[in-house]
Amino acid sequence: MNNTYELSIALHRLGRQLHRAYHRGNHHNGHYREQSHLLFLIAENDGIIQRDLAEKMDVRPSSMTEMVTKMETAGLIIRQQDKKDQRIMHLFLTEQGKESIVKSREKDIKLTDNFFRGLTEEELEEMLRLTEKLCAYLESTTEMEPDICMHRSHGGFGQRMRHMMGHHHRDE
Repeated sequence: MNNTYELSIALHRLGRQLHRAYHRGNHHNGHYREQSHLLFLIAENDGIIQRDLAEKMDVRPSSMTEMVTKMETAGLIIRQQDKKDQRIMHLFLTEQGKESIVKSREKDIKLTDNFFRGLTEEELEEMLRLTEKLCAYLESTTEMEPDICMHRSHGGFGQRMRHMMGHHHRDE
């Protein structure tokens, strides 16, 4: 086996472990990691349209419709029709959705602090740099799916990591 294959396996395993931990950690709020991310993006982009939200989250439009419907049914978001084009729906948080974000953000900070506690700030920066570099390469490659990684311009992992690192100091 070569190192790239071993690295690929390790990254896949890490991704699955992070996914499971986020799933366990946010289930107490009644929604999962992707739904929390959806709420964060709506909060940051008040009135965003569903198509743009699907692109930012790197999900298929049909999956986005399902997520939005569930969040609307739960009373976390509302949809409002565009005044000029009735086919376009704008998404807004409800008060309940805003409260849910506060709880999720606090939990996310605790989870990510625990996930990366074994790394120094320098190691975190290097891991972030390398991850973003690899994601940029994968996005530019025509031989692979263009949406494999969520690049920082789409509000992906790197942007969230920088936000958390910049606004929250870890206990070493």
